Amino acid sequence: MKVLAPNVRRHTILPLLLLAALTLSGCQLPRSGPMLSEMTGAHNDKDVIVMPVSRELAQQSRVPEVADFPARYRDLTQAGFDRLAPGDGINIKVWERGGLGVFATDPSGVSDLGNQEVDRSGHVTFPIIGKFRAEGQTLEQLRDAVMARLSKLVVGADISVTRVADERGQMVTVQGNLTRPGMYPITQTSQRLSSALAQAAPVQENPEQMIISLRRNKQVASVRLSDIYRNQANDILLRAGDVITAYDAKAFLTVLGAAGTQGRVAISKRNYSVLDALADSRGLDDKLADPRSVFLFTPAKAGVDGKPDKLPVVYQFDLTRPEQVALAREFTVREGQAIYISDAPFTQVQKVLSAFRFTMSAGFSATKAIGSDAGASSSSLSQ
Repeated sequence: MKVLAPNVRRHTILPLLLLAALTLSGCQLPRSGPMLSEMTGAHNDKDVIVMPVSRELAQQSRVPEVADFPARYRDLTQAGFDRLAPGDGINIKVWERGGLGVFATDPSGVSDLGNQEVDRSGHVTFPIIGKFRAEGQTLEQLRDAVMARLSKLVVGADISVTRVADERGQMVTVQGNLTRPGMYPITQTSQRLSSALAQAAPVQENPEQMIISLRRNKQVASVRLSDIYRNQANDILLRAGDVITAYDAKAFLTVLGAAGTQGRVAISKRNYSVLDALADSRGLDDKLADPRSVFLFTPAKAGVDGKPDKLPVVYQFDLTRPEQVALAREFTVREGQAIYISDAPFTQVQKVLSAFRFTMSAGFSATKAIGSDAGASSSSLSQ
């Protein structure tokens, strides 16, 4: 068996170690994702559309600071709280004149016909007098109808028609993230949306992110709680059967790459910007990030009529330029989007040098070990 001399082994191993370092430098080093050059290449290959951000694009991304209910909700001039509805309790009292005694009276001479409820069909029935259409009528209109029929039975009678206070059919349902959810009546003093919300007491951790949804006649419209504060026109008149739901808007986007913290970031306000998201993810990593390569990925839009889906649009921010930092502050992000920050080119160089230093260190250690083995072998031979 032929044994290499120590010097031969030393000179054989060192080139191998250097070759390993060079091979390592040519391999794909660990990184978080595509570099700027690769994003440009993907754009040229028509895999994505990379679009440098501009003032026009930033303005197009913004949403109005105040949203409004549709006109069909805001244009009502009367709430209809004075109109009777199924479930309303009605009381009629009769005062007869002439002592005919058609109705039994109490010691004060009043005939109380009792409390009667407007049924599901919208009618109410009273003893002796009969059945009346009540739904949609005011108390005055119902009184006129009762008087017209009563005049055929009793001459010179008078009546009063009143609501039963705790039997109301004009109700709205308020539910969701509230302190006191439930059903509330529409009255003269509580006929607007703000009144119902005041009674139910929303949990207002962030009015900007609390959604107030109103369902009426199988249609649903929503605004934010802050929109009701900011625009009085959104404090709409209520209708019987309205269902009001209060809930927190839960929206997120993803921050990846050379950020201080990667992961999902909660969208905490209406016009939540790219700069807000970077701030909440602790900014760019100074040791890794390429500030020219901050990308906002948007989902691809589905094609129509059998056409293929449109390419995803990727907005590029160059944060080495002050005006681009200002645009990042104005550019609004949305649920489902993602921000990706590329590694800087020098980061890859540092990784190569680090790998090279590690390999050279290993090489020097191996050389030293060979030298030690050689010394031991010479000593052994001399003995």
